Formats: sequence, C-alpha cells, structure tokens
Amino acid sequence: MKYIIKGVKPQALSGYFEEVSAIPRASGNEAGIADYLVKFAEERELFCYRDETNNVFIKKPASEGMEQSEPILLQAHTDMVAEKNANVKHDFAREGIRLVQEGNILRANGTTLGADDGYGVAMILTVLDECTQHPELECLFTSSEETGMDGVMAFDYSHITSRKLLNLDCGGEQEIICGCCGGIRTDLHLRLTREKCQGEGLTLKLGGLCGGHSGEDIHKGRANALTLTAKLLEAARAAGEVRLVEVSGGDKSNAIPRECVATLWTDRDDAVTAAIEKAAAELKQTLQAPECDTFEISLQPVTVKEAYSVQDTERFLRLLSLKGGVMAWHPELENMPYTSRNVASVRTNEVGVCVVVSHRSFAMEEIEKSAGELTQIVQELGGSVYAHNQYPGWESPLSSPFATAWQEAYTRVTGKTAHTAVVHAGLECGMIADHLPGLTAISVGPNIYDMHTPAERMELDSFERFYATLLDFLKNA
Repeated sequence: MKYIIKGVKPQALSGYFEEVSAIPRASGNEAGIADYLVKFAEERELFCYRDETNNVFIKKPASEGMEQSEPILLQAHTDMVAEKNANVKHDFAREGIRLVQEGNILRANGTTLGADDGYGVAMILTVLDECTQHPELECLFTSSEETGMDGVMAFDYSHITSRKLLNLDCGGEQEIICGCCGGIRTDLHLRLTREKCQGEGLTLKLGGLCGGHSGEDIHKGRANALTLTAKLLEAARAAGEVRLVEVSGGDKSNAIPRECVATLWTDRDDAVTAAIEKAAAELKQTLQAPECDTFEISLQPVTVKEAYSVQDTERFLRLLSLKGGVMAWHPELENMPYTSRNVASVRTNEVGVCVVVSHRSFAMEEIEKSAGELTQIVQELGGSVYAHNQYPGWESPLSSPFATAWQEAYTRVTGKTAHTAVVHAGLECGMIADHLPGLTAISVGPNIYDMHTPAERMELDSFERFYATLLDFLKNA
C-alpha cells in the first residue's frame, strides 16, 4: 500500500497505524482486522488464539535476560466509532479511513480517525515486531468495545497469566489513568400510531455542533442535537398545531449527537417557521464557542401524507426532552463528573420511536438510579425499556509501583511529569480485572482530541514519544 504519514520514528509505528486504518473495522465488523492480526502472528511464528467474537490473543516469550521478569498484558480494542459528517460519502463497512497529515496533526477526511483505538493496535504490533528488551508479552486485541465491550466480556481468560495490565486506550500522554466509571445503556421504546394527515409540512435539519465522547467530553458544555431539536419543536407547538412525521438524530451511544433531522406537519407553516427560527436564534446565543458560530438550522417544505397524532407527538417530545449531561459532580475531584447521562440517538420506525440513552457513574447505585428514573417516565408514557451492556467501574491505587514505573519511564524519555488520574469514561480494565484477581492496571496513550467525532485528531510527535516511553517501560519492567 501507499503510505502517507511522514516523519514518525520508527517508520513501522506509523506504517502499522496506516495498515490498521485501511481495514474497515467499525464495531461489529472486526473479522478483517482479526484476519490481519492472525496473519501477523503466523508470519512471526507467535502463539495466537482467536475466538468466535474476533478477539485475538498473541504471546511473545521474554527477550534474553528478562525471562525472570513478570509477564505484562498489553491490551487494545480493534473496533472504532464510525461517525462522519453529513456531507461526506463513506461506507465504513467497505472502506478504510482516508488519512490526512497536516504537519504534526493526523486526522481523517470527514470521518472519525479511529486513533481510538487504532493507535493501541499499531503500538502493540510495533512492540511485537521491533522491541528487543521486554518481559513475556501477552497481547489482547478485543472486539466491539465501543458498542458495549462485547469482546472483552466473551474472552476466555484462562489464556492469561499476567497480573499487570497496560491498557492502551487513553487520550493524553501526561495522564496515567488508574480508574474509570461503570455504565449501562437503555433503549426507550414508545409505540406510536400514524394517521392520514395530507398537506404541507416542514423538514427541520439541525447541525454544526461539535459532539464528542459521551464520557470524557460530557462536562465541557457541548450542546446535544436531540435536546436542541426538542426545544425547537416545543417552540413550534406553541405557534400552531404540530404533528411529528419522523425524527432521526445521533448514532452511537457513546457519542454526543451532533445532528438531527425532524419532519413535521403543521396547520400554520409561516407562524411555525417563524417560531422555530426565533427559538434557534435564541438558543444560538446560549452556546459556547465554537458552537455559537457553527450551529445552524434549515427548514424546507415537504409534502406530508401521514403523521403521529397530537397526543402521540406530545408523548414523543416528552421522551426527546429527557434531561442529559452531568447529573452529579464528583465530591472530591474538581471538574470531574460523578454521574452523567447522554441522550444519544433517536429513530422512528414502523411501530414507533426508540431513544437510546447511556448512563455513567463511579457508583453502580447511581447508574441504577438514573436508569430507573427514565424507566418510570417511559412506563408512565406507556412505553418499554431495554437495559443492556452494563459494565463495571474499575480502580487501581494511584501510587501503585506499576503506575510509578510508567511515570519514571515517561520522565526519562521526555523530561516531563505524568500524573495519575481517574476518567469519567468506560474502559475494559474493569471487565478484565473481574476475571483476573489481583490484577494491577493502568491506561495510557498519546495526545488524541475530539474522539468519537469527525474532528478526531492525533499529535504525531506525541505518538512517537509515547512509543519511546513504552519501550523504556518494558526494558525496565
């Protein structure tokens, strides 16, 4: 293949990232990347195990002189969040990521970059291929992390002997993550009935929002496209009779939705249009930069043949208006959410509507409380709830020898200091720790920004520094 990344050493590091990026690997479509990993191991005569969920486990013996060192488990997930801008044509099921290098920054052409967690996969492959001083390496590549950690939950942990885990799924080189929150996802369903409602209607398109990671960015004040759409539709209802026809917005449960489209019938087109435009102008004034400049709506006339009743429209909007964002702040850590809720996506179908919500917290009882509140609301509306993909939180000592060893390696390589922290996001460390008693874990990574959005980008010099730190860490393990 033709490589485009320049200036990263060793060249194999960026080369493996490009090869991984060229393989379609949206969550649930990891067969191709699993094939690639198995072939990699076979060509190097390394032990390899692949399971039915496309998890891949590769082992490499310790280098000469390090046979007595404890084995280390390196872990990354192979899937990526598949998000793109509305005007971009890209088939994630068949096409790899189109990479763009702009000096020190690597991004994709209108889609997510997949550095989360392509960098981790590339990093481990480079270590397996080029590292000459290391303990025994047990390398676990998990599938479908972004859609509920399905792979890590299905893996057979009898293959693993290590009790030291280096999770490569973090987005800040000076952070050493020693804990994360747990979470659950709820699908909220309402059955709705369509009625004949011929006439003119409107299609409202809302966009220009930043979106972001529903855990790590939930406290940054970024607007939610579904919440804003609900407010605009409520303004429309105040100006005339409104009946919803269909609504579609958001996509991934772990991404703050950036866009939404709603079609509606109304008996007062001009008044409703004016009300929506006025409400949009007022909402724009409340948004933070850069969204206050990039937020936009459009209204287009459309012919309507069927719509939900006024009563069903009201039920629908109550569901779409659910409170989200930071629900409670951490009592000890400044500017750290303790509990959050992301109203992630909405889709209408032939029987009604489904709204997907993700809940996160450092306390499982708070997760259950958040999910329970929505269950009560949905049941009052005559709907149903499906809760799934629950995962545990995880915490390792901030001052563990394992974390200290990484701090020392980072300082030796960069002359800078790395600090320990916890993160308001879900990591696979908790699931792995549940299966490996006595496990000590940290999560680390290079500088990556705006994950789970088409603005995702990675600093290439940080990518290089991080690899050098990893080599030093393994040499001194």
